[in-house]
Amino acid sequence: MATSGSVRFGPATLQPGVAKRHAWGLMYASFVTIGLATGIAVLTPYVLTNNLGIPQAAQGTALGTLAVAQELALLIGFALFGALADKIGRRVVYSLGLVLLAVAYGAYAYGETMAELVFYRVLYAFGIGAATGMFATIISDYAVVNDRGKLTAMCGFLNGLGVVVVAIFLGKLPAYFAQGGATPVEAGQSALGVVAAVAAVSALVLWLTLKPGVPASVDAKKPVTKLLAEGLGAARSNRRIAISYAAAFVARGDIAIVGLFAIAWGNQAAIADGFSPAEAAAKGSIPFVIAQSTALLWPAVIAVPLDRMARMKSLAVTMALGLIGYCALILVEDPLLPAAIPFFVLLGIGQISAFLGAQTVIGKEAPEEVRASVIGLFNFCGALGILVLTGIGGLLFDRVGPWAPFFLVGLLNGAVALLAWWQLRQERALGAA
Repeated sequence: MATSGSVRFGPATLQPGVAKRHAWGLMYASFVTIGLATGIAVLTPYVLTNNLGIPQAAQGTALGTLAVAQELALLIGFALFGALADKIGRRVVYSLGLVLLAVAYGAYAYGETMAELVFYRVLYAFGIGAATGMFATIISDYAVVNDRGKLTAMCGFLNGLGVVVVAIFLGKLPAYFAQGGATPVEAGQSALGVVAAVAAVSALVLWLTLKPGVPASVDAKKPVTKLLAEGLGAARSNRRIAISYAAAFVARGDIAIVGLFAIAWGNQAAIADGFSPAEAAAKGSIPFVIAQSTALLWPAVIAVPLDRMARMKSLAVTMALGLIGYCALILVEDPLLPAAIPFFVLLGIGQISAFLGAQTVIGKEAPEEVRASVIGLFNFCGALGILVLTGIGGLLFDRVGPWAPFFLVGLLNGAVALLAWWQLRQERALGAA
């Protein structure tokens, strides 16, 4: 319901003081942020092959190593930037994050050793921590409580669109530059340079469009340590927040597993079919594009039911969809065959459902006065999940099979679904559902 001073933006009502231009800035951010946060996975197998000469059979472990380094940095970045945003404002932190992403993208293709790639991934991680943390926080800042699910769904659609566009566009760039006479290494450098320019321009766009300042309900004089402590305190006093942290551990790992290993699986299958590394960068992204295209459309189906369900019920349902989507990939033999398409469609449904379910619960439960800190710790748990799941997933990918990381994440989705269902039953027994 609209309140005094609020305006409508599509199906959602904005908080008083949030203008439509600010919401349009959020829409642009939705399109570019997650795409930029996952795009590096598209060309990492290409860089590992052409810059470092790492054989296909060892790339799962290399991917896991890079992901672990990235997530160790994110463990610091998410919590730090979430609390910092309550002191200096969301717009500043968001724009800084995109600048860091631009620098990291520009440097990544010049790496010649694993140590150099690890350093660039750490820099990239701090950019992700700032940008994606602010993305989640701003959704909660901009929409009234009852419409946060609707605004999340709108942003989720644009997230998916941005990821698909980046995957298709970036995957084809090396072959485009190679056709122009560039060497394989030069083609990768030019491709990542284009994405670096997009990130830099996006930083300027968000600086000009997002709402400046700190929300009036936030006490900017609180020290960062107190803001972090309040985020932990919110989880101790509200079991729903604690469960949403568990969901973040799994759901953020979901997205990382898809970005890393669906692309790597497709890349390996393409090279096995005789494609060059530049051609495989485009061909190998097909399974990922299928999953993300599905994730692009699915929020329109699930958004309204999520807003109408009890919060724990919505989380149980979405994580159960994740269980089905991820575990189904055990049946896939070749990710590039037409027979694999339905399974990657299920993967896309499971991935975005788990993400939206976790995001909806934390958006509704986070106390307004410490919202950025609570969401910062939510993202911290997500980073921890990515750290654990990609590290283990890289070993499983090389030693068990390309399907194994997905199966692991599917089982964890099921575990969180059971936890949410148990909480729902507890609330109903107490008359609180």
